[in-house]
Amino acid sequence: MNFCELQRSDAGTPLEVLPPVMFNTYKHHAGSLRARLAALGPGDLSGFADALRALDVLGTRLMDLYTGGLTPRDLSAWVSAELAASGRLDPEAYRAWIVGAEDYAVLTHPGDGSRWVLRVGNDAERHVHLHPARWSPSSMRVKATVLKTAFAVLAFARTQGGDPLDRALINEVRSAHLALPPLGRDPEADLGLGAVLGVLRV
Repeated sequence: MNFCELQRSDAGTPLEVLPPVMFNTYKHHAGSLRARLAALGPGDLSGFADALRALDVLGTRLMDLYTGGLTPRDLSAWVSAELAASGRLDPEAYRAWIVGAEDYAVLTHPGDGSRWVLRVGNDAERHVHLHPARWSPSSMRVKATVLKTAFAVLAFARTQGGDPLDRALINEVRSAHLALPPLGRDPEADLGLGAVLGVLRV
């Protein structure tokens, strides 16, 4: 499952990213991940399998995860309105602006003060590539393996039971479903995996 397919599957929901914005909601939006987890129920093994396949879009690097209350639809509509108001929504005008600004620009949302980086997207229908700025308000820095683990463990617990904070369960999921090594200690509530589990838990 690729990133563009995931965006199309969210059409008509608050998770929808409106064109021409490209925004990876799995990688950068905690509320989107919580909504996907909330849609899973006991015994939903196919839903669990789909959730694991979607984790491919997270990549392998460090990322910024937005934890605020704005939906992907809210964010993409706001960005488009800001660009339209400044005459930069058209693809050519947008590209010229971004290239002239050293390949990125930053907008600050007036509602929650979150900062957003804009780059040039490589999709013909989505030329505005959006992601949270580093250390933006209402965001957290997280490793890809940590985010994958938290999401997969919570999806497992919702569909097959168990305590997502139990190290044995975490290590079972990491080994069987993510090909990751086991954790050597229990997750701490305010650090690393424990903090991400707390943000995503529904």
